[in-house]
Amino acid sequence: MGSLKSFIKAVRKAKTIADERTVVRKESASIRTSFRDPNLDQTTRRINISKLLYLYILGEKTHFGQVECLKLLASPRFADKRSGYLAVMLLLDENQEVLTLLTNSLDNDMQHPNTFIVGLALTCLGNIASPELARDLYNDVEKIIKTTSSTYLKKKASIVAAKLISKEPDLGEVFLPLVQQMSKEKQPQILLGVCRMIQEMYQHCPEQRKAVMRLAPRLMEHLRRIITSGYMPDFDVSGVTDPFLQVTLLHTLRILATDENFPGEFLEQMNDILTQVASNLDSVKNAAHAIMYECIKTIFAIKSDQSLRVLGINSLGKFLSIKDNNIRYVALEMLLTVIDYEPLAVQRHRQTIVSCLMDGDISIRRRALELAFAILNGENIRVLIREILTFLENCTDNELKPYITSQITIASSKYSPNEKWHFDTLIRMLKVSGNYITSDIISNILALMMRCSSADLRKHLVSRLFSAAVEDPSQFALAVVSVWCLGEYADSILGTEVEINGKQVVASELAILDLINGYINNSNFNDAETTQLVAYILTAVVKLSVKFKDSASLEQLRLILNSRSYDTNLEIQTRAIEYQQIFGQNQKLKQGLLAHMPAPPIKDRQSLTLHGGNISTKVPKTLTSSSEKTEDLLDLLDDAPAASSQPAAEQATDNDLLSDIFGSTPSAPPASKPAAASNGLLDLYDQPSSQRQPAPQSAPVPSSTEVEAFADGHLRIAFGDQSFQEGSGSFNANITSTSPSKVDQVQLLFAVPKTQKLNITTTQGSDSLVTSNVIRQALRITGKAGSKVKLRVKVKYRLDGETREDQFDFAGFTGTL
Repeated sequence: MGSLKSFIKAVRKAKTIADERTVVRKESASIRTSFRDPNLDQTTRRINISKLLYLYILGEKTHFGQVECLKLLASPRFADKRSGYLAVMLLLDENQEVLTLLTNSLDNDMQHPNTFIVGLALTCLGNIASPELARDLYNDVEKIIKTTSSTYLKKKASIVAAKLISKEPDLGEVFLPLVQQMSKEKQPQILLGVCRMIQEMYQHCPEQRKAVMRLAPRLMEHLRRIITSGYMPDFDVSGVTDPFLQVTLLHTLRILATDENFPGEFLEQMNDILTQVASNLDSVKNAAHAIMYECIKTIFAIKSDQSLRVLGINSLGKFLSIKDNNIRYVALEMLLTVIDYEPLAVQRHRQTIVSCLMDGDISIRRRALELAFAILNGENIRVLIREILTFLENCTDNELKPYITSQITIASSKYSPNEKWHFDTLIRMLKVSGNYITSDIISNILALMMRCSSADLRKHLVSRLFSAAVEDPSQFALAVVSVWCLGEYADSILGTEVEINGKQVVASELAILDLINGYINNSNFNDAETTQLVAYILTAVVKLSVKFKDSASLEQLRLILNSRSYDTNLEIQTRAIEYQQIFGQNQKLKQGLLAHMPAPPIKDRQSLTLHGGNISTKVPKTLTSSSEKTEDLLDLLDDAPAASSQPAAEQATDNDLLSDIFGSTPSAPPASKPAAASNGLLDLYDQPSSQRQPAPQSAPVPSSTEVEAFADGHLRIAFGDQSFQEGSGSFNANITSTSPSKVDQVQLLFAVPKTQKLNITTTQGSDSLVTSNVIRQALRITGKAGSKVKLRVKVKYRLDGETREDQFDFAGFTGTL
């Protein structure tokens, strides 16, 4: 049996993958054979386990050695236990059944007189703890915290206790008295463990939150003591006293202070201590920067004073002036987060942010670019857009250009000081990055140009586009916009002088034809772009036929259409033949057909964000994204809901229902259809769905146990026929009209807490209500036994053709699940 060192050498000496696999297979077989030996000594077992760990690093199978790792723990020697615990932590996890065999070894070693063996057992438990191990071994951890005098063990035990609480929240009640007692300690190591326990208790034990929040003054006192203490050689890092504990205390205080029940007097104390921390840090070392970063995160996470928020942003501004790219990136990222709180304070660092656009690090440039767009407003739009266009001109990252062009279009539309500046900015953007502009931005630009009402401005716009297109015919978006504008408005510049490459040139019919011929024979674009551009050119050609006067020019236009009537692309060929027919019509008819297009509405666009180098837009509210958005609107009595929804009288489109329930712009109601159970929103929550036909109408039979839940003078909703059993309940939702007017297209959208599940079994009634009929829905709810039934219902109906919406909560059922 060779040593670990010889095994590693043999693997490294392998010249091919096949040779390496041969060595690995041979050694694996040798280890298996050795493990079968009943007389295997612990030294050989330890060497084999070491080799097994190396195989694990190589990605080889190691499952055959799991039990041997546990056998190695039985050795009394420290070296054997160290290798055994390391192997257990790497080769096992909390989901494996063999882990139950580990309980006895951990129990024995946590009672061992050797401090370092106890430390090994605690480390292993903290890494692979499962709920079962937590329940079996928490007494040992509690005993170590109570009885040991070793700061080293007390710190380890505290951190392990925090892990056990996260695995088994019921243990929070056991460890709470220890937390309250240890929070009075002044040893930094113990306080680190205490903070970790407080964080886990707050997160996993809601019933203990009030108790741990009362510890906040003690934590603030510890933080004040550290920042006012003198030099502590054992805990000093680059002249900063115990930065690890300071960061942990700030993190813990931030978690506690974000609770809505956090006492106001504690918040005032936190504002004072945060001001003290932020004011005392003048070091240029990383330790001080880490504390300041955590302090700033805390400032903006809690209800802090405005002066304190401004101080935090000014500190981030100082970070931007540091040469370390990591710190500058952190500052830019944090400024993006806090700009909504103090936009004016962030504006003061505009010059520094703009200077980061020229940084050599691409990640710095990306964050600075996103922040530059975030601070744009009507006052600085000229300066910032000029800097961003300069950056765009020199940008070598082609993946970034679509984001920049989209943001420039959105920002210039929102904050432009005047129309002329707006169009000049868009034309410059087309010139420097015309090949990276998306089709929706091109459509937006064309819509803006059609809305231009000033003849002088339109002339200036078309002449600028014509000049830019002649100077640089390689930009696709510029070509499309220029060709379209020449087709619509060429008459505004015919015979006038335009500046091309610094020279004044007359914009004649011949010059425009030369530009068109150059584009139609251009080979700079791909097939899809060429097809789109030729389609625009053909439209421009037929429109120019009513603007050109010279017969030679008109003949050239006709030849262009004729040449494309034999094109291999069916769309272009069809368009060319149709335009030939229009071209041959009389002038008066053509002028009516080829008049200026009416301006279309401009679509509102939302700003984009950059994340990890990818361009991401806001996720649309589609059928595949429901959980987060449902939690926002359908938060049911402070419970995170699992929503179930069902139209009462019609099957509307999925998108319409989603836009309704999530509060977006309401769409026109669809045509009335027979009542059927719509599956759209049931599919949204991954519930099984089946298409059901409406049951025949029946006369309303009021139940003796019917409870009115909603009434607005036009519609009445009541819940009746209530029946509850252990873990389930059923009832009917009866919808009736109380108005003489016509009520139709009734929809009910239900939401229940996530611990419960709602099924709508049957629906009776038509899509129209009068005072003599009823819509009845049979509902069934399942969930935890003894829990209270809570509903949030959104109601939508149409009254005399007018759409109405309402929403109500109901928890007045007579029984529980």
